[in-house]
Amino acid sequence: MNKLLYITCIGLIAVACQQGQNQQEETAATDPNAITCEGIGPVKLTYTYAALDSAVGAGSLENGTIEEGGSTTHITKVFPNEAEEITVYWAESEEPYTTITKVAVANNFGPYQTAEGLRVGSMLNEVKQYNNFMPVTMTNFYNSLDGFATILGFNGGDLEVNYPCLGGKLDITKQRGVDVRTLDEIKPENELQSSHKLFNAIDVEVVELSISAK
Repeated sequence: MNKLLYITCIGLIAVACQQGQNQQEETAATDPNAITCEGIGPVKLTYTYAALDSAVGAGSLENGTIEEGGSTTHITKVFPNEAEEITVYWAESEEPYTTITKVAVANNFGPYQTAEGLRVGSMLNEVKQYNNFMPVTMTNFYNSLDGFATILGFNGGDLEVNYPCLGGKLDITKQRGVDVRTLDEIKPENELQSSHKLFNAIDVEVVELSISAK
């Protein structure tokens, strides 16, 4: 009798897990503002510039360049200067653009989010919750030229499993009496873990989410 009850419980748990997975996949498929490893909102990682033009219209595109690591990267802003703005990074240094390397969003009023609810504006504690409380690895705020931390990995948590393409940037929004000795300890470090005691004294927010071709 106990064995039958055990088997029944295991079966119910398996069905519930499968239903949850199916629901997440359906949400990603039907939500026009979903962040997935296929794309963000209407922008797909597989798009060429011509396909992007067809999807959103030439009037919603603005081309430009940015400097990254001493080199020039060509970008296209989709819905520029709107809350829905998406930035597309191209592999090519001149037209025609055919290969997207990264798609990013950076407006906390934007509609884009993962099936779990991760979005620009989410706090680091929320990120850890979505990541099954595994730590987030990032670059060091305190030796970064722009003051931001770049997400380097999710250490095998749910976000890494479900979104191996996912990256982003973090910013400190509040500091509550950070110990000077703690700062001296971490300043030389190139990387930080969100499990470090420093994060008990600071509030950190997601200021950019991105997906990249792997």
